[in-house]
Amino acid sequence: PMLPLPPWLGAPAGSADTPRLHVGPSRSGVARGIAAGASAGVSTGRLALTAAGTATVCVSAASSLLLHRVQRRRLRHRQRCQRVPRSAEMAQSVAPVVGSAKCIECFAALGPGQRLERWTYVVESSAGADEVDVEITHCGVCHSDIHQIDNAWGVASFPLVPGHEIVGRVVAVGEGVGQFQIGEAVAIGVQRGSCGSCSCCLSGMDNVCAKILKTYAGLGNDRGGFAKVIRFPSRWVFKCPSGLSAEHIAPLMCAGITVFSPLKRFLLAVEGGAQGKRVGIIGIGGLGHLGVQFAAKMGATVVAISRTDAKAAEARGLGAHDFLASRDAESMSAAAGTFDVLLNTVSSTEDLDAYVGLLKPRGVMACVGLPEKTEKTRLFLHPLVLQERTISGSYLGPSADYAEMLDFACAHNIRPMVELYPVAQINDAIERVRQNQARYRCVLLMEELHWPARGGSKL
Repeated sequence: PMLPLPPWLGAPAGSADTPRLHVGPSRSGVARGIAAGASAGVSTGRLALTAAGTATVCVSAASSLLLHRVQRRRLRHRQRCQRVPRSAEMAQSVAPVVGSAKCIECFAALGPGQRLERWTYVVESSAGADEVDVEITHCGVCHSDIHQIDNAWGVASFPLVPGHEIVGRVVAVGEGVGQFQIGEAVAIGVQRGSCGSCSCCLSGMDNVCAKILKTYAGLGNDRGGFAKVIRFPSRWVFKCPSGLSAEHIAPLMCAGITVFSPLKRFLLAVEGGAQGKRVGIIGIGGLGHLGVQFAAKMGATVVAISRTDAKAAEARGLGAHDFLASRDAESMSAAAGTFDVLLNTVSSTEDLDAYVGLLKPRGVMACVGLPEKTEKTRLFLHPLVLQERTISGSYLGPSADYAEMLDFACAHNIRPMVELYPVAQINDAIERVRQNQARYRCVLLMEELHWPARGGSKL
């Protein structure tokens, strides 16, 4: 699409000479921005936005003043790239600044289902009020990223920069940000904002605000964490506990909060707490292996539930007290009516009736897995109604739960099982997650990426 360039890259927005920006792939896989003037046949200035890759902005305008600006920036862009301020504590360089623009190097899917390619996008040179810039060191690959890359939910926008399990270091803070220091280790999850004024936000449920803003592919087409730097609202940035490593914190920012929040609501926040409660974790995968750990450390009696007993030993090693194979009809029948809480982490819509039958009267099944958007669930209501059982959804977690979740994981030695990949192997990691082969979370080592610059130098 042809989009107006922001005022800090050319003529005032809305004027006859307003340049327009088109973003698309170049042969090198790096985005090439092209700004075309309103008049044909006028001279063109070419501005290289970054020393990394070949991203350029070409400005054509009737105004000689605008052309002069472009030519001046072109002559000075290399010097400006070398003047990027750095904290003494930063081991890696931050995004290069050219004029009034900061260039963010990243990986993007340029269309639905496509492999990720190196790409570049532009933000203003300085973080705005209540914003922080985070240089990313680790980023998890979540199955939700695959859904977005494939546009399975019909809400993705392209080019798409995925990634919402982010760990890094603060490299810049905007006005009004006092809680973070340059160089401090921080983490970012799935959500970047909410309206702040609705009944949900005012009652501590900002994760279900009707105007929720996601880390990427949201209303503003915000970019995610498969990048060197991300700019983010400070309210949704969280400090990393010193007792957790970065590769373990990253998956906790999505998978961890997704299972912790409903377990807190239905175990810790109820009368009597988790002690004496029998909890079943359905699905021992990227979510379920963390659900087993959290529920066990909360004090519940935990039963891991999977289709076969292939993961029984592993589940017990994670803290499960017992194991139930859902395809074993005899075992399922014997377990009927014995669970206070079920946490359903699978995305399949099958077997819900069988799982509901496991609940005690007034028992609760919390569902956190999301099937394809076109899939519908069939449910026999009689066992639900006659036993006053409840099926509840749970989505991520409110902002107040993130720090609590990280502290709980740190205090109780809860760790996701991770596979580490250099970011250069990003498409391999994505394919492993897509094929459900990861055990159980893939994490990208973002610092291992050396962005290729003009002349063979490195940023």
